[in-house]
Amino acid sequence: MTLSSSSHPTNPRLALLVIAVVFAILNADITTVNVALVTLGKDLHADLADLQWGLNSYMLAFAALIVAAGRVADVFGRRRCLLAGAILFAVASLLCGIASTLSVLVIGRVLQGAAGALMVPAGMAIISNAYGGEQRALALGTLVGVSGVAQSMGPLLGGFLTAEVSWRWVFLMNLPLVAVIMIVAVRSIQESHAENASHRIDIIGVIILAAALTSLLLGLNAAQSPDKDQVVGLGLIALSLVSFVIFTFVERRTDNAILDGKLLRLPSFLCSCVASFLLGFVFFLFLFITAVYLQERLGYNALTAGIALAPLSLVLAVTGVMSGRLTSRFPLTTLLIISCVSLASGLAILSFMPASYGYVGMVLPFLLIAAGVGPGFTLLNTAGLAAISAERSGQATGMIYMFRFAGGAIGVSAASALHSALFRRQLVFRLSETPLSFAQQKLLEQPGAAERIGQIDSGLPASQVEQVRQAFYESFAAAFTGTLRLNVIVPIAIAILTMMLMMRNKEGTKQTPSMDAGPAADL
Repeated sequence: MTLSSSSHPTNPRLALLVIAVVFAILNADITTVNVALVTLGKDLHADLADLQWGLNSYMLAFAALIVAAGRVADVFGRRRCLLAGAILFAVASLLCGIASTLSVLVIGRVLQGAAGALMVPAGMAIISNAYGGEQRALALGTLVGVSGVAQSMGPLLGGFLTAEVSWRWVFLMNLPLVAVIMIVAVRSIQESHAENASHRIDIIGVIILAAALTSLLLGLNAAQSPDKDQVVGLGLIALSLVSFVIFTFVERRTDNAILDGKLLRLPSFLCSCVASFLLGFVFFLFLFITAVYLQERLGYNALTAGIALAPLSLVLAVTGVMSGRLTSRFPLTTLLIISCVSLASGLAILSFMPASYGYVGMVLPFLLIAAGVGPGFTLLNTAGLAAISAERSGQATGMIYMFRFAGGAIGVSAASALHSALFRRQLVFRLSETPLSFAQQKLLEQPGAAERIGQIDSGLPASQVEQVRQAFYESFAAAFTGTLRLNVIVPIAIAILTMMLMMRNKEGTKQTPSMDAGPAADL
């Protein structure tokens, strides 16, 4: 790898500051938006089922583009891609902040995800070039810590801005931060690129992967609707499966594929990718429906919901950083299994917790879930990169991120589909003696429980008002717990996968010579 000459050599400390701010923005952008979804849904007249697009459109673009974006950065310059990503992120944030419809917001979120995909691999490469040896590991560890802190502060910040100012400032606050990034980056970061990097980028693979993921998410969304939309939904899901098959064949025959078959043939790396997908699936599913539950069922506003999620986010960040240090004392497989048990226990307890316990009953499960997810992501990165040479660590990390956020996007969509189906079924059952018109039932599926029930109340006799109110809250709680209950099996699957593949890797790691170099830095 060769650095291009520049009149201003990279200042390591300022470079780390810039990339840390980038990582903080991108990680906080998920949790800040999460608590603002219900409020922005009311303003933009979106169904609860449609709120998922506020999250998974971002993750979809990020997952589809991150590996290819890493190669773009190698070829055309890391600083250039960092600045281009920053400009795109600022434009996208402005578009989200002024959005008048959900469609405009989703377009902005897709552009934000694309910008994030440009900035993350470029930023990691810049730090890897600016630091060496132990200092590099320390710098990359700092980025992990900053990301965790940003995630933990996200719900509080998003809740405060949404409740006290406007949900639009959740996006608009990015503009001054991006300005700082650009000014400091221009003055303190030297341009660099890989001289021998292939200029061939797997554009076809990116397009097919994005089409497959989009078709799947659209299909899951359409399948939630009654009558003919369900047929359309099943058709889109079938199309996505066909696209995934085509994607697999194309990747096998493509040079510089975004999914490198040589890496995926390494058991520990394959374990990391698949398990990261599953962990992303269950965590973002949980985060989405929990933020909605706190506001719709418990009646919290965005700020109170952010405060309620703060302990979970804080424990997630702390345990994620600590787990990296524990790998020197305990076997990696043991730590991963403990994390899976903690996550499964938290989901199971929460899924059987009576709604009458309120938030108090949710605290312990929250902490167990966080204590499983935080180490889980860090340990899976460590496991996946342990068998990869430093020269391939950038591509390998991009693939792990791709699997994680693809799982997250599908998880949010699955959460919306499951929750909507269970809620609708429970509501119809509980209101069998108090039938609602189609228009009245649709009102109950709009964000803002208090307003919706008030509108339903005005169209019913006084004797049936309380029945509707009680049925709504009971149905919402049943849908929440039912969705969690169905997903308890996911962390169990991660634990089984971990044991199988790690044992196989232990029995005999016959790896290709190019992969036998020492472990890469943990991210």
